[in-house]
Amino acid sequence: QLVEKSLGCAWQDVFSELSTAPLASASVAQVHAARLRNGDDVVVKVIRPGIENTIAEDIKLLKWLAGLIEKHVAQGRRLRPREVVDDYEKIIFDELNLLSEGANATQLRRNFEHSPLLYVPRVYWEHTRSNLLVMERIYGTPVADVDVLRARNVDLKKLAERGVEIFFTQVFSHSFFHADMHPGNIFIAVDGTDHGKYIAVDFGIMGMLSEK
Repeated sequence: QLVEKSLGCAWQDVFSELSTAPLASASVAQVHAARLRNGDDVVVKVIRPGIENTIAEDIKLLKWLAGLIEKHVAQGRRLRPREVVDDYEKIIFDELNLLSEGANATQLRRNFEHSPLLYVPRVYWEHTRSNLLVMERIYGTPVADVDVLRARNVDLKKLAERGVEIFFTQVFSHSFFHADMHPGNIFIAVDGTDHGKYIAVDFGIMGMLSEK
């Protein structure tokens, strides 16, 4: 229902297949496997209905707790917990706009377009909305599955070196970097010509650096 409401049409007008069981599920959204009518395999990321109200209530509670910590804990003022909560509030509400995430993915993809180090999946803008993101489906091995990577003859030393190079390139060359690079968001290609190449997903939180 949410997909159809966002697209303004029946889901079958856009997709030939759309799985009801999520591939992945997180706090503000979940991801479903799908296939476009042209045959492309994609994932559909959907914001949970009503999540804004839940987050607002949680932020309200966190601000109250931060105030107590500043007032009653010896190190409270030095740690500036209210500023931490304010920063988190901005980040979490930014994550609810999937148009912003799509733009982040598109920029990162452009930055690494001809790189042998990192692959960023394509965004299908014609089907993407503020609460709905349609993106190319990627196939890879989670970076934390070390035994599988070894079994597929991935050079772990080279993988580690490439990981550092990718991140430093984002930070110091592009001044635009993936700021949520936990193992759940990083995959490794283990087949074909891209063997050993990094694949990134989930672009809701990005960082930027000015020259200063």
